[in-house]
Amino acid sequence: MNTDRIVGTRSGVEPVNLFAPDTAAGIAAHPRAAELRRWTREYLCQAHPDLGRSGPVCPYTSRAITNQSLWAVFFEGRSIDAEYLSAIVDYLYDLFPALPPQDEPDSKFKAVLAVFPDLTEYADIDAIQQDQKSRFVEKGLMLGQFYPGCTTPGLHNPDFPALDAPLPILAVRHMAPTDFPFLSTRQEWIDSYLKLFAPAIPKFITSTMSDRLVQTTEESDGSHSDRVRDKVTEPSAAEPLSNRRNGRGTGTIPETAGIELASEGDRKPGR
Repeated sequence: MNTDRIVGTRSGVEPVNLFAPDTAAGIAAHPRAAELRRWTREYLCQAHPDLGRSGPVCPYTSRAITNQSLWAVFFEGRSIDAEYLSAIVDYLYDLFPALPPQDEPDSKFKAVLAVFPDLTEYADIDAIQQDQKSRFVEKGLMLGQFYPGCTTPGLHNPDFPALDAPLPILAVRHMAPTDFPFLSTRQEWIDSYLKLFAPAIPKFITSTMSDRLVQTTEESDGSHSDRVRDKVTEPSAAEPLSNRRNGRGTGTIPETAGIELASEGDRKPGR
């Protein structure tokens, strides 16, 4: 495992390899690193009774830990506004390809986390994730958000807050085949997905597939909206529906990887 120092060209900040065996490689470089390590091992790598499927919360993370390819960059201070966050995302965009490992298949399981230990307001994190996602998807990457109290629901159980985390985080990883549900609402995202995972299919066919998949998603969303509107008019159903919708977002499927790491951010949290 290459643990040579890598310093961001935009920020001058050095990423920490969270699971490198040598503490000199950066594990103890930040006082919150140990907390972040515990969360990845004790939450992301474990099964959860409310997850809605078998297996760990994030199948992706255990492989990244095994490969010593889970990186973190800590940004101090509470005065981190949207402009600063946008610059940090630019930094992650440049940094990610330079991080080891760079050879497949191990490179497909690396991830980098931008961590904001002092941040207490998270609306800008949600907004930046939504705004910047497309440029990452175009490169075959996923950008996701985590933070304390995040109510974005999991893919398999809408009552499970999959992105709740002890620290505010923006995370980048490679796109996985199981990410399709998080990319099905926009044609350019579907195009990027098919280009990566269906390269043998002729482009004119993938373009037709993309068109039809978006149309199907839109029709499904419209049908769902009609059903919800009908149920609101029923007095007996009004209160349960209100409870279900409170704090649960607005209609698109959330994003993190069949794999929950770094990707369930497509359904905006209803905070």
